[in-house]
Amino acid sequence: MKFILCAALVAMSGMAGAAINKCVDEQGQVTFTDIACAEGSKQAEAEPEPATSSVPPVLPPVVAPAPRSRWADLPRPLARKMVSVDAATLQAAHQNLQLQDEVHKSRRLLSAR
Repeated sequence: MKFILCAALVAMSGMAGAAINKCVDEQGQVTFTDIACAEGSKQAEAEPEPATSSVPPVLPPVVAPAPRSRWADLPRPLARKMVSVDAATLQAAHQNLQLQDEVHKSRRLLSAR
């Protein structure tokens, strides 16, 4: 799918660079084409595109600030403090379990003798 999209973009980029020829024949008829002018007609100078656009610039919409809720100003508990207490509690519990495992391991070794 990505390959197809990339191939389409590459194909379109080649067409974007194609020049448009303005051909005027002997009767004064103007023809625009992307190929060379036919015999009996001559290529006229292309008019440069205007530098400015006739469309006025679009301004971003004005957004009014949303009213603050009365709950927004209430004090909140510090989340970092709770996380650090939980981490310390988990670390202490881990150390306690390791000590209990060592005690049980030594008891099993003594009872096996």
